Amino acid sequence: MKDKLLQIVGGGQNQVAIVNLAKSLGLKVLVTDMYENPPCRALADYFEQADTTDREGNLEIAKKYKIDAIVTDQTDVAVPTVAYVAESLGLKGIGFENALRFTNKYTMREYLKHQLPSVIPDFHFFDEPREAIAFYNSHADSGKWIVKPINSQGSKGVYILTVQSAVDRITTAWHESRSRGILIEQFVEGYEFSVEAYVQDNRVYNLAITKKYHYISNDCIDVRNTYLGDISPELENRLFQVNAQVIQSLKLPFGVTHAEYKVDGDKVCLMEIAARGGGGSISSKIIPYLTGFEPNRALIHCVFNEPFDIKIDDYKLKFVVMKFFEFKPGKTTNIYFDNNLASDLLVFQLDIRPGDEIREVKDSRDRPGYFVVAGTDRDLVLRKEKEIENAFIIEYGK
Repeated sequence: MKDKLLQIVGGGQNQVAIVNLAKSLGLKVLVTDMYENPPCRALADYFEQADTTDREGNLEIAKKYKIDAIVTDQTDVAVPTVAYVAESLGLKGIGFENALRFTNKYTMREYLKHQLPSVIPDFHFFDEPREAIAFYNSHADSGKWIVKPINSQGSKGVYILTVQSAVDRITTAWHESRSRGILIEQFVEGYEFSVEAYVQDNRVYNLAITKKYHYISNDCIDVRNTYLGDISPELENRLFQVNAQVIQSLKLPFGVTHAEYKVDGDKVCLMEIAARGGGGSISSKIIPYLTGFEPNRALIHCVFNEPFDIKIDDYKLKFVVMKFFEFKPGKTTNIYFDNNLASDLLVFQLDIRPGDEIREVKDSRDRPGYFVVAGTDRDLVLRKEKEIENAFIIEYGK
């Protein structure tokens, strides 16, 4: 692979790890991103400004540079673009139609309801908000419902509906979909989990299960993800089995996946599944730490048709907590934190500075940062989590 050119679509902070990995493998890297100066620009050999959703624009750039392969990580909207460019140029990819099944929630559900109907909650598609509002008003008494754009990431535009909030939340979801459509779906009670996996030669390798907790201000937004050895073998087996069935039904030939499920008694329901790594450094930092397996390293070898032996350690032998910050809303004047406390963390990302406004968390863009604690002692990991949370002193202006 040395000196071959890899195009990476998306140059945000979540893509830094895969750019650095590609460089460490001796590859030349071309980054495309919608912004003029994203974090990955300084790391890449070449950079071109192009929206990650602009398939034709990225294809022309790929032709201009004569790329040898193309990938993305942790960025949903880039997945169809990567697949389209690869298919157009005869490079290794998951296939454009496959990519759409993994990035359009309506297409995903329509496909799976015939393959695995038991894992899909009752859902209804609307291509304009007025009909969605009318549907909810006529079904509000028949249970709890949730609205979601068909094409969003990071829970943007995803809300539980109430009679009082339905119009605003459905309209917001519609805007977040960029007018491409929304789903109103029966809300599934129970605990939420995510399952990370890697696919090679059509074989699914389940890697780890995350237990998820949510913000009080929005029960659809993660505030804490844990790998603490507290998932029973029976539940682990059920989730792994369903996850493999979903991936195989969607016909993913290779690559990284991140899936989210709700478990209510004996019922396992798919919330969504993506053909890319989990955000918040899950695919780039957490999974390699827990399992000794690097999904992105395997992915890069795969798109260059290079052999790669998959060896996976039991993720339950180590412990990890990913925690998003929960700060009181308001305009900050001073933020006090001893950075030495973060020196042994797997990840530490604080996205606010003095003078910034902290907002109530309504979607992933409102979260003020996060940290990841990792270790081989469960109690020490939990103590470190509390130490970091309690170490902040934030002063607010009027």
